Amino acid sequence: MFYLFLLAHLVADFALQPLWLVRRKQHWDGLLIHVGMVLLCMLALIPLEPQVSELWPAMLIITAIHLAADRWKVRSADRWLRPPLLPFLLDQLIHLATLVLVLSLFLPAAQVWSLHASVLTVPALYVAAYICAALAIPIGLIVAYDPSFRHATLAAAARTRSLLAASSVLSLALFAGPLALPLTLAGYLAVAERPASAHPLDRPRGMLAVIALAAFLGAGLALL
Repeated sequence: MFYLFLLAHLVADFALQPLWLVRRKQHWDGLLIHVGMVLLCMLALIPLEPQVSELWPAMLIITAIHLAADRWKVRSADRWLRPPLLPFLLDQLIHLATLVLVLSLFLPAAQVWSLHASVLTVPALYVAAYICAALAIPIGLIVAYDPSFRHATLAAAARTRSLLAASSVLSLALFAGPLALPLTLAGYLAVAERPASAHPLDRPRGMLAVIALAAFLGAGLALL
């Protein structure tokens, strides 16, 4: 079940959290909108996997902890912790640890971790990998490489290019077999020679990080 809840978390935290909502989380209404999306994404698992309906108390606990963690992050963590990547990573670690601990209170370990606990486990892992590669990793790299958002006006287009690059590399790693490496290297050399913009995601270092992490996720999934 962890993998299904991981997917719900990634959808809520990255696919359904636009920049305006990230900024609005400085206020209670923004926080409540976001954690409402977190809860809705978990509830959306019920039609797909009926066993999840029995975990509604766990969902409420996860949502409450998510609210507390995000409130702490926007009010205190960004002031106390430097560089900005550190609170970003700590926030994600808290959310993942919450999923593990809360689900472990409600389910046996085999149901939490087994790839056979649900027929949706493997598909959920694939979708989660694409969200990580295409959305979560580029956002983390922006926080790492452009913490002051000096290139904010270029960010939307750069993220779109990173999304396409990460999705392509992940797909190559999963489905292209021995052609994956030469095709990935050829693509990287092409974009590194003529960066699309001055945004850190479009520069060789940023694109290499996106490609390398997407390839790593793809290689891991290919071993399943």
